[in-house]
Amino acid sequence: IGPLVLYIAFLDLLGFKSQVEAAEKDPLAHTKLCAILQLVRKSLCENPDINLRLNYFSDSIVLSIERSPGGLVEMFRSICLLTSDLLQNDVLIRSGLTAGRAHHSNEFLCGTPFNRAYQLESEVARDPMVLLSEEVVEDAQKGGDALMQYLIEHDGRYFVHFLMQYAGYRPEPTYAGMVLLERPGARIIDFVCQRLNKDAGSIRAKAEWLQAYWNETVATHGVFGPIEAGVTERYDSGGPTIAVRRILKPRTGPRTDYT
Repeated sequence: IGPLVLYIAFLDLLGFKSQVEAAEKDPLAHTKLCAILQLVRKSLCENPDINLRLNYFSDSIVLSIERSPGGLVEMFRSICLLTSDLLQNDVLIRSGLTAGRAHHSNEFLCGTPFNRAYQLESEVARDPMVLLSEEVVEDAQKGGDALMQYLIEHDGRYFVHFLMQYAGYRPEPTYAGMVLLERPGARIIDFVCQRLNKDAGSIRAKAEWLQAYWNETVATHGVFGPIEAGVTERYDSGGPTIAVRRILKPRTGPRTDYT
Protein backbone atom coordinates (compact mmCIF):
# COMPACT_ATOMS: atom_id res chain seq x y z
CA ILE A 1 0.00 0.00 0.00
CA GLY A 2 1.41 3.36 -1.01
CA PRO A 3 1.52 6.48 1.13
CA LEU A 4 -1.81 8.01 2.16
CA VAL A 5 -2.76 11.63 2.72
CA LEU A 6 -2.81 11.86 6.50
CA TYR A 7 -2.86 14.15 9.48
CA ILE A 8 0.22 13.43 11.60
CA ALA A 9 0.68 14.40 15.25
CA PHE A 10 4.01 13.95 17.03
CA LEU A 11 3.41 14.20 20.78
CA ASP A 12 6.13 14.52 23.41
CA LEU A 13 5.33 13.67 27.05
CA LEU A 14 7.23 16.43 28.85
CA GLY A 15 9.31 15.32 31.81
CA PHE A 16 8.69 11.67 31.01
CA LYS A 17 12.38 10.80 30.73
CA SER A 18 13.00 11.87 34.32
CA GLN A 19 10.08 9.70 35.44
CA VAL A 20 11.61 6.72 33.64
CA GLU A 21 14.91 7.31 35.44
CA ALA A 22 13.16 7.65 38.79
CA ALA A 23 11.22 4.42 38.19
CA GLU A 24 14.47 2.45 38.11
CA LYS A 25 15.09 3.15 41.82
CA ASP A 26 11.72 4.12 43.31
CA PRO A 27 8.88 1.53 43.42
CA LEU A 28 6.27 4.29 43.76
CA ALA A 29 7.67 6.07 40.71
CA HIS A 30 7.58 2.76 38.82
CA THR A 31 3.92 2.30 39.72
CA LYS A 32 3.10 5.81 38.52
CA LEU A 33 5.01 5.24 35.28
CA CYS A 34 3.05 2.06 34.55
CA ALA A 35 -0.21 3.88 35.29
CA ILE A 36 0.67 6.60 32.77
CA LEU A 37 1.48 4.04 30.07
CA GLN A 38 -1.81 2.27 30.71
CA LEU A 39 -3.56 5.63 30.55
CA VAL A 40 -2.27 6.23 27.02
CA ARG A 41 -3.62 2.83 25.97
CA LYS A 42 -7.03 3.53 27.51
CA SER A 43 -7.30 7.04 26.06
CA LEU A 44 -6.50 6.15 22.44
CA CYS A 45 -7.33 3.30 20.12
CA GLU A 46 -6.64 2.47 16.49
CA ASN A 47 -9.42 2.41 13.91
CA PRO A 48 -8.49 1.15 10.43
CA ASP A 49 -11.80 2.39 8.99
CA ILE A 50 -10.48 5.96 9.10
CA ASN A 51 -6.77 5.01 9.12
CA LEU A 52 -6.38 6.06 12.76
CA ARG A 53 -3.08 4.60 13.91
CA LEU A 54 -0.70 5.20 16.78
CA ASN A 55 2.75 4.22 17.90
CA TYR A 56 4.40 5.11 21.15
CA PHE A 57 8.00 4.72 22.17
CA SER A 58 9.94 6.15 25.10
CA ASP A 59 8.42 9.61 25.75
CA SER A 60 6.85 10.04 22.30
CA ILE A 61 3.53 9.20 20.64
CA VAL A 62 2.82 9.34 16.91
CA LEU A 63 -0.84 9.59 15.93
CA SER A 64 -2.12 9.63 12.36
CA ILE A 65 -5.51 9.66 10.65
CA GLU A 66 -6.91 10.18 7.17
CA ARG A 67 -6.98 13.75 5.89
CA SER A 68 -10.70 14.41 5.80
CA PRO A 69 -13.07 16.64 7.83
CA GLY A 70 -14.15 13.62 9.89
CA GLY A 71 -10.55 12.59 10.38
CA LEU A 72 -9.58 16.04 11.60
CA VAL A 73 -12.46 16.13 14.10
CA GLU A 74 -11.39 12.75 15.47
CA MET A 75 -7.75 13.88 15.66
CA PHE A 76 -8.78 16.94 17.69
CA ARG A 77 -11.03 14.85 19.95
CA SER A 78 -8.31 12.26 20.53
CA ILE A 79 -5.76 14.92 21.43
CA CYS A 80 -8.16 16.66 23.82
CA LEU A 81 -9.06 13.37 25.49
CA LEU A 82 -5.47 12.25 25.95
CA THR A 83 -4.29 15.66 27.13
CA SER A 84 -7.06 15.92 29.73
CA ASP A 85 -6.32 12.43 31.05
CA LEU A 86 -2.59 13.12 31.32
CA LEU A 87 -3.03 16.54 32.91
CA GLN A 88 -4.89 14.83 35.75
CA ASN A 89 -1.73 12.81 36.32
CA ASP A 90 0.63 15.82 36.17
CA VAL A 91 1.94 15.01 32.69
CA LEU A 92 2.13 17.77 30.07
CA ILE A 93 2.11 17.28 26.30
CA ARG A 94 3.84 19.26 23.57
CA SER A 95 3.09 18.40 19.96
CA GLY A 96 3.14 19.37 16.32
CA LEU A 97 0.28 18.53 13.95
CA THR A 98 0.83 18.49 10.18
CA ALA A 99 -0.65 16.96 7.03
CA GLY A 100 0.69 15.30 3.90
CA ARG A 101 1.51 12.01 2.21
CA ALA A 102 2.97 9.45 4.59
CA HIS A 103 3.06 5.76 5.44
CA HIS A 104 2.19 4.73 9.00
CA SER A 105 1.94 1.08 9.98
CA ASN A 106 2.99 -1.18 12.81
CA GLU A 107 6.19 -1.88 10.89
CA PHE A 108 7.45 1.61 10.07
CA LEU A 109 6.76 5.33 9.73
CA CYS A 110 7.81 7.24 6.64
CA GLY A 111 7.07 10.65 5.14
CA THR A 112 7.98 14.31 5.41
CA PRO A 113 4.88 15.12 7.55
CA PHE A 114 6.48 13.15 10.40
CA ASN A 115 9.61 15.26 10.13
CA ARG A 116 7.65 18.51 10.04
CA ALA A 117 5.49 17.46 12.99
CA TYR A 118 8.61 16.67 15.00
CA GLN A 119 10.15 20.00 14.02
CA LEU A 120 7.02 21.89 15.09
CA GLU A 121 7.06 20.13 18.46
CA SER A 122 10.77 20.36 19.19
CA GLU A 123 11.76 23.71 17.66
CA VAL A 124 8.65 25.91 17.42
CA ALA A 125 6.00 25.01 20.01
CA ARG A 126 8.12 25.55 23.18
CA ASP A 127 5.03 25.65 25.45
CA PRO A 128 2.88 22.59 26.36
CA MET A 129 0.60 22.98 23.34
CA VAL A 130 -0.37 21.06 20.21
CA LEU A 131 0.76 23.47 17.52
CA LEU A 132 -0.80 23.30 14.04
CA SER A 133 0.89 23.71 10.67
CA GLU A 134 -0.55 26.14 8.14
CA GLU A 135 -2.24 23.44 6.03
CA VAL A 136 -4.03 21.99 9.06
CA VAL A 137 -5.29 25.45 10.04
CA GLU A 138 -6.54 25.96 6.47
CA ASP A 139 -8.39 22.62 6.58
CA ALA A 140 -10.00 23.57 9.89
CA GLN A 141 -11.11 26.93 8.48
CA LYS A 142 -12.75 25.15 5.55
CA GLY A 143 -14.73 23.08 8.03
CA GLY A 144 -16.19 26.14 9.77
CA ASP A 145 -17.26 26.24 13.41
CA ALA A 146 -17.46 22.44 13.70
CA LEU A 147 -13.66 22.33 13.42
CA MET A 148 -12.57 25.81 14.49
CA GLN A 149 -14.16 25.33 17.93
CA TYR A 150 -11.27 22.97 18.69
CA LEU A 151 -8.67 25.66 18.00
CA ILE A 152 -7.42 28.69 19.85
CA GLU A 153 -5.06 31.41 18.63
CA HIS A 154 -2.23 32.94 20.64
CA ASP A 155 0.44 35.28 19.27
CA GLY A 156 -0.55 34.43 15.70
CA ARG A 157 -0.25 30.66 16.25
CA TYR A 158 -3.11 28.16 16.32
CA PHE A 159 -3.07 25.25 18.73
CA VAL A 160 -5.60 22.66 19.84
CA HIS A 161 -7.92 24.04 22.54
CA PHE A 162 -7.45 21.06 24.85
CA LEU A 163 -9.15 22.90 27.74
CA MET A 164 -12.30 23.35 25.66
CA GLN A 165 -14.42 20.93 27.71
CA TYR A 166 -13.52 22.79 30.92
CA ALA A 167 -14.13 26.21 29.37
CA GLY A 168 -17.60 25.12 28.22
CA TYR A 169 -18.53 23.11 31.30
CA ARG A 170 -21.57 24.16 33.31
CA PRO A 171 -22.65 22.03 36.33
CA GLU A 172 -26.32 22.88 35.83
CA PRO A 173 -28.61 21.56 34.53
CA THR A 174 -27.57 17.97 35.09
CA TYR A 175 -28.75 15.20 32.76
CA ALA A 176 -28.34 11.48 32.28
CA GLY A 177 -24.89 10.57 31.00
CA MET A 178 -23.41 13.96 31.88
CA VAL A 179 -19.66 13.88 32.53
CA LEU A 180 -18.88 15.71 35.79
CA LEU A 181 -15.65 17.69 35.57
CA GLU A 182 -15.31 19.22 39.04
CA ARG A 183 -12.80 16.66 40.28
CA PRO A 184 -10.77 16.43 37.06
CA GLY A 185 -10.58 20.23 36.96
CA ALA A 186 -9.52 20.34 40.61
CA ARG A 187 -6.68 17.90 39.97
CA ILE A 188 -5.40 19.98 37.06
CA ILE A 189 -5.53 23.18 39.13
CA ASP A 190 -3.66 21.63 42.04
CA PHE A 191 -0.98 19.98 39.90
CA VAL A 192 -0.21 23.23 38.09
CA CYS A 193 -0.16 25.13 41.41
CA GLN A 194 2.36 22.63 42.78
CA ARG A 195 4.54 23.13 39.70
CA LEU A 196 4.44 26.90 40.18
CA ASN A 197 5.47 26.47 43.81
CA LYS A 198 8.40 24.11 43.31
CA ASP A 199 9.74 24.47 39.76
CA ALA A 200 12.10 27.05 38.31
CA GLY A 201 13.51 28.14 34.96
CA SER A 202 12.12 26.66 31.76
CA ILE A 203 10.12 24.03 33.66
CA ARG A 204 8.31 26.73 35.63
CA ALA A 205 7.76 28.71 32.41
CA LYS A 206 5.69 25.85 31.03
CA ALA A 207 3.54 25.88 34.17
CA GLU A 208 3.15 29.65 33.89
CA TRP A 209 1.99 29.30 30.28
CA LEU A 210 -0.58 26.68 31.31
CA GLN A 211 -1.65 28.90 34.22
CA ALA A 212 -2.33 31.82 31.87
CA TYR A 213 -4.14 29.58 29.37
CA TRP A 214 -6.40 28.15 32.11
CA ASN A 215 -7.12 31.51 33.75
CA GLU A 216 -7.94 33.23 30.43
CA THR A 217 -10.15 30.50 28.95
CA VAL A 218 -11.58 28.52 31.90
CA ALA A 219 -11.45 30.48 35.17
CA THR A 220 -13.11 33.54 33.62
CA HIS A 221 -16.44 31.66 33.46
CA GLY A 222 -16.56 31.24 37.24
CA VAL A 223 -17.17 27.49 37.34
CA PHE A 224 -13.55 26.63 38.15
CA GLY A 225 -11.22 28.78 40.21
CA PRO A 226 -8.05 30.39 38.88
CA ILE A 227 -4.62 28.81 39.11
CA GLU A 228 -2.54 30.76 41.60
CA ALA A 229 1.00 30.23 42.83
CA GLY A 230 1.26 29.48 46.54
CA VAL A 231 -2.18 27.84 46.74
CA THR A 232 -2.68 24.08 46.61
CA GLU A 233 -5.21 21.44 47.57
CA ARG A 234 -8.19 23.79 47.70
CA TYR A 235 -10.51 21.02 46.56
CA ASP A 236 -11.34 17.42 47.38
CA SER A 237 -10.15 16.35 43.97
CA GLY A 238 -10.24 12.63 44.70
CA GLY A 239 -8.72 10.26 42.17
CA PRO A 240 -8.26 10.90 38.47
CA THR A 241 -11.17 10.56 36.08
CA ILE A 242 -9.81 8.41 33.27
CA ALA A 243 -11.57 8.26 29.93
CA VAL A 244 -12.20 4.78 28.60
CA ARG A 245 -10.93 3.68 25.22
CA ARG A 246 -13.34 4.68 22.51
CA ILE A 247 -14.26 2.32 19.70
CA LEU A 248 -15.28 4.41 16.74
CA LYS A 249 -18.13 3.48 14.44
CA PRO A 250 -17.38 2.92 10.76
CA ARG A 251 -18.01 5.89 8.55
CA THR A 252 -21.33 6.17 6.75
CA GLY A 253 -22.02 8.42 3.81
CA PRO A 254 -19.75 9.75 1.06
CA ARG A 255 -16.08 10.48 1.58
CA THR A 256 -15.17 14.17 1.42
CA ASP A 257 -11.38 14.26 1.68
CA TYR A 258 -9.42 17.43 1.25
CA THR A 259 -7.17 17.50 -1.77
